Order: sequence, then C-alpha cells, then structure tokens
Amino acid sequence: MNKIIICCSFFFLFGACSDGMSGISKPKDLIPRDTMVMILKDMSLLESHIQAKYIHVSRFQETMKRSGKKLLDGYHVSHDRFDRSMDYYGSRQEEMQSIYTEILDSLNSEAITVGKNVKLDTSNFTLQQSGISAKRVIVQ
Repeated sequence: MNKIIICCSFFFLFGACSDGMSGISKPKDLIPRDTMVMILKDMSLLESHIQAKYIHVSRFQETMKRSGKKLLDGYHVSHDRFDRSMDYYGSRQEEMQSIYTEILDSLNSEAITVGKNVKLDTSNFTLQQSGISAKRVIVQ
C-alpha cells in the first residue's frame, strides 16, 4: 500500500512540475507566424530606439506603451490578440526560438547592408586641440 501511495505521490509531484504552458490551444485569431516575426522585429527596433533616447525608466515605460500600441495599430492587431498569440508561440519553445532566430538573422542582414552603404570621406579632416581627427560620414 505504501508503494502505491509513493508512486501516486511521485506522479502527482512530477505532473505539478510542468510549466502549465504546454496546454495552450491555438487561438482562433492567432497572428500568422510571418506577421508575428515582423511585429516582434519592429517591436525590438522600437524598444532599442526608445531605450537609447530615454534614460529614465518611467519615461521609457510610458513611451514604450504608447509607441507599442501605435505599432500594433499599424498592423491592425489588438493588444489582447497580440498577448494571446505571444502566449501560444511562447508555449512552444522551439517555434519561439525559430522566430527570434529569424528576427536576428534579418537584423544582421540589414546591418550588413547599411554598413556597405556607409563611406568615409577622408578628404575633410579637421584637427582639434586634443589631436583627434574627425571624419565626415556619407550615407548613400
């Protein structure tokens, strides 16, 4: 009898250790994967820009909320729909990892492209008292 109780306790304890997220069913209004990638990429860029601009956390949070809402409105996605879709994709670790890998690859590709279009104009040096030279950057 003790073995049965111990086995039942073990299975109950083992089942209680799950994250509870794996059972999230696919929402009817799930944001398609390709759109989700675009939204999360734009959200990452937006967050980086705002974080660089606002040092104070309270200003950052206020601005991020307003700007995030505008970004979602641009995709015609409600905040609730975005949350449901994030919960769904987030409950599937491999899928979410794939989404973030795609975003990172896209951002890296764009950074390389931008880097190719930046040329240094070495004909216009200015010497300062500190001895540091400055170069004018031309972006084509």
